[in-house]
Amino acid sequence: MYCGKYAPWDHFPKNLRFPELQNPLLVLIEFFSTGDVEDHNLDLTQWRDHVVNEGYYEEKNHGPGSLLFIYDFNVRLLEAGYLLLLAHKENAWEYKDPKQEQLENEKAPWAYFPDNLSKEELLNPYITIEKIFEKISPQMYRDYLHEWSHSALYKSPIDESTMAGEIIAVYENMRKLYLAAWLIYQRETKETQYGDTPTITGIVEKIDKTFKIGGINPIPTVGEESALNAIKKFICKRFKSVRMIMHLGTHQHPFTFFLLILISDDEQIPEGKISNKIEDHCRHLTKMLTLVHKSSSAKSGIEAGNRFWNTALTKGNMVYRSPELQLPEAQEMTEEHIKQRATFHWERWGVHANSFLDGAEFYIGKKDYRLAAFLLHQVVESTLKALIQAITGYRVQMHNLARLLKISLIFTDDLRDGFKLSTIEGSQLFNLLQDAYSHSRYNNAFDPDEQSVKKLLVTVTYFHHMAFAIYKQFIDQHENDTD
Repeated sequence: MYCGKYAPWDHFPKNLRFPELQNPLLVLIEFFSTGDVEDHNLDLTQWRDHVVNEGYYEEKNHGPGSLLFIYDFNVRLLEAGYLLLLAHKENAWEYKDPKQEQLENEKAPWAYFPDNLSKEELLNPYITIEKIFEKISPQMYRDYLHEWSHSALYKSPIDESTMAGEIIAVYENMRKLYLAAWLIYQRETKETQYGDTPTITGIVEKIDKTFKIGGINPIPTVGEESALNAIKKFICKRFKSVRMIMHLGTHQHPFTFFLLILISDDEQIPEGKISNKIEDHCRHLTKMLTLVHKSSSAKSGIEAGNRFWNTALTKGNMVYRSPELQLPEAQEMTEEHIKQRATFHWERWGVHANSFLDGAEFYIGKKDYRLAAFLLHQVVESTLKALIQAITGYRVQMHNLARLLKISLIFTDDLRDGFKLSTIEGSQLFNLLQDAYSHSRYNNAFDPDEQSVKKLLVTVTYFHHMAFAIYKQFIDQHENDTD
């Protein structure tokens, strides 16, 4: 294929988002979340075969459209690889090749280890990437793959304007790019993939980090105060039954206000529906998560010594309070009381989560993936309830995992991040988990596949043990405060 001459700016990445330009490793994480090296090799081979032979590309389950995803992933990987190479050249003096001993240690546990790269390339995969772009520029690769995508969707093979040698060169270089990208992905990201499904003990041993645990103690910026004032005016105008708006905290990514809202006791609409209405009506202003309760719930909670209500009243940022709202004086929470209540809540719901996890493993062994998926949902629901109540004292009664995860952002990001929702695979697995609650009981067509449920088991097991580690750290902090 004649590509002509390119201007220098033609080689600039054209398919990456701004965060990916800043950190090309994000592209590698997304790429390998959709499959390992062998999976991508298979896709590439099928694509190439439809380029050089008669017949058009048509994936079994999704039709020809699947090729567009394969094309996008490969073009984006090329651009990310080129950026990584440039960054490596700029800072080559900082790069330290792994030693032979490290290669041996990587080979055994990794899910895949290249066997067709030289020792030098295994030690430094950037050597491979440099060779890939030695004779074919980034824009030229884009032109080739663009031509491939068109040819594969036609019944006829590619015309004589593209030589067989060009197709072979692009094909072989793409396969080598997968290998180099895999080595970089395994070594330079936190997403390292191992071969066998980790045991429970192995998963627990991997959780050795110190977690950042926050709480209710907002310190709004000037901009946030202005936004909260606008929210107050809007809510009070639209919802006449509102008696108090308390700012519990702000999450930056994604930006979210956490608000505790009290309504009058004679309000007939259920609290959950009012919460949804307030969030929907304020969507044009900002994102928020609202905890809506009757005023009497706050009064009884404060009088009973409930940790959440007393902490919210003493440490929350009061945005609005109706003159007619009368609340008891908040009680002081001792460290011993906090520790005892946290232990109670974890043992109450954490035991359920452990039992559900055992049940999920049992039914996977029985190949009943429908029931296993349902039990994995129950693990996550019970775990979130246990940790939210243990750390904040807030009593949650819901099955919506997405909302429970949002509530957990009041005190930690780690629970949400455990699902890797920024990746395609992580998002798909979480959607499967959410669907499992209702579909496993009411939808006869719900039939999750073995591989997805087994991956979900690993994710949920890690999630549960990470939550336990957060709980233990929280308890240890309060034990130290009492010494």
